Amino acid sequence: MKSAYRSVMFYIGQKDLEMQYKMNRIVGQCRQKCEVMQAKFTEKLEEVHAAYQKMAKRCQLMEQEIENLTRDKQELQEKFAEKSRQKRKLDEMYDQLRNEYESVKRSAIQPANNYFPRAQPDLFSGMPNILDSGDPLRQGRRDEGWAPQPRQRRENSGPFE
Repeated sequence: MKSAYRSVMFYIGQKDLEMQYKMNRIVGQCRQKCEVMQAKFTEKLEEVHAAYQKMAKRCQLMEQEIENLTRDKQELQEKFAEKSRQKRKLDEMYDQLRNEYESVKRSAIQPANNYFPRAQPDLFSGMPNILDSGDPLRQGRRDEGWAPQPRQRRENSGPFE
C-alpha cells in the first residue's frame, strides 16, 4: 500500500511538473504576445500623438490664417465702403451736373424774353403787321410786289415771242 501510495504521489508530482511546465510555457508565450502588443500599442500611441501634434499645429496655422483672412476681409470691407461712398458722391455730382446741363440746354433753346421779363408793354404790339392784307395803304393781292406779272396772251402772237 505504501508502494501504491508512493506511485500515486509520484504520478501526481509528475503531472504537477507537467502542468507547471505547460503553465510556464503559456505564461512565456503570453508575455511575448503582451510585449509585442505593448510595442505595437506604444508605436500606435506615438503615431497618434504625432498626428495629434501635427493636427494641433495645423489648427494653429489655420487659426492664424483665419485671423489674417478676417483682417483682410475687414480691410476690404472698409475699402469697399470708402469706394462705395466715393461712387455715390460721384453719382450725385454727375446727376447734379447732368441736371444743370439739361437746365442750361433748355434755357438756351428758350427765347431771350424769358430771361428779362418786361414790365412795360411791347411798343409794336398795337401796330398792324405790314404783310397783313388789312393795310389801308395797299389794296389788292398780297404777292403783287413780289411775284412777276403774269403774261397776258395776245391772240395774234405766236408761240415764240
